[in-house]
Amino acid sequence: MPVVEDIEFTVDGITLRGRLTRPDDVEGPLPVVILQGGLGGPAESMKFQAQGFAEQGLACLAYDHRCTGYSGGEPRQLFDPWQQCRDLRHVITHLTLRDDIDGDRIGLWGISIGGANSLFVAATDTRVKAVSAIIPPVSGWSARKLQPADTLAELEALIPVDRQAQAKGEPARTIRLHGEPAPGDPVMFSDEEGLEFVENMIHNLPSFKNAITVSTLDHLFEMEVRAYAERITRPTLMILASQDTVAPVEEAREMFERIPEPKELIEYPGQHYEILSNHFGEIIARSAKWMAETLAQ
Repeated sequence: MPVVEDIEFTVDGITLRGRLTRPDDVEGPLPVVILQGGLGGPAESMKFQAQGFAEQGLACLAYDHRCTGYSGGEPRQLFDPWQQCRDLRHVITHLTLRDDIDGDRIGLWGISIGGANSLFVAATDTRVKAVSAIIPPVSGWSARKLQPADTLAELEALIPVDRQAQAKGEPARTIRLHGEPAPGDPVMFSDEEGLEFVENMIHNLPSFKNAITVSTLDHLFEMEVRAYAERITRPTLMILASQDTVAPVEEAREMFERIPEPKELIEYPGQHYEILSNHFGEIIARSAKWMAETLAQ
């Protein structure tokens, strides 16, 4: 069994908490992979992924973003991708200070928005030596298309109202992350495949909360990772769903075309959550093997 260590970092006065997993039979400073989950996915949902990477001789870190899970920060359930990326760069710095980590062999791996975060940081931080992004949403503008026009209008109308309320000292307003929408009660994700996957993977975890702040929508809509494609000069593995409309596959393919070599593209047939439900174990094993081989070069 791998060795698991509870770990925490202080970033801008906020404590980020997670777990560092290491193989128990490998000596010396280890290459490390930082794991990022999808929107709302807590670090404790990454145990299966961590096991897969440890089996390849890699250390791996999964941690909760600020304002979520076991990490500190307010308001709770705020997900800000740009801030998460800045925090990730600080986490990289903390890892390079450890004697048991090889700071010259750091990889990033992420699912969905975690994949988008990983791509952005790989484009902006030269310490990243390899990046693997699974079904990444590369355009915040496209995230608006997840909602019917009337629901989108309702959500966008909430954003400035919530800004004013927070400026007056009122708590941040939240909406549900997953579920069935109802009049006056919108949700971020409501597709059946997504609901089933989330129910199986994370809904029963103590650190999961089925909510995001309204301001999260504002931050998601402004993120455009595809603008940084040409700046990703490290080996890149992108794994996509051939019929993905949650993270539009056409946009991810277009971004991949502009990423310099070396790079590899793998596609599985199906929708966003469908390929995770049907091929999750294979995706983990395949990307972990790729990462181990790439960081060994």
